[in-house]
Amino acid sequence: MNDVFEATEFALAVPVTDERPWAVFAACRNRDSDMFFPVTPADERAAIRVCSGCAVKAECLDFALEARVRFGIWGGATEKQRRSMQRRIA
Repeated sequence: MNDVFEATEFALAVPVTDERPWAVFAACRNRDSDMFFPVTPADERAAIRVCSGCAVKAECLDFALEARVRFGIWGGATEKQRRSMQRRIA
């Protein structure tokens, strides 16, 4: 067994998009996306808990508001909360 490892052996392929480069730092990145389209209030709370400690929560919410994303939990905000924010912004 070789005790010397090259850094490239551990390099991770990180999906970077032009539209959402901040997403590589999102707490939800390695989670099942279905979690963020909750069916029950308990599911909704679980998704929001993931968002609560996210380093890019504000960027995620800004994206959802600007893109007028209608469904799911984005930036720790529910669909209803984002609709309310959109009305205040308008």
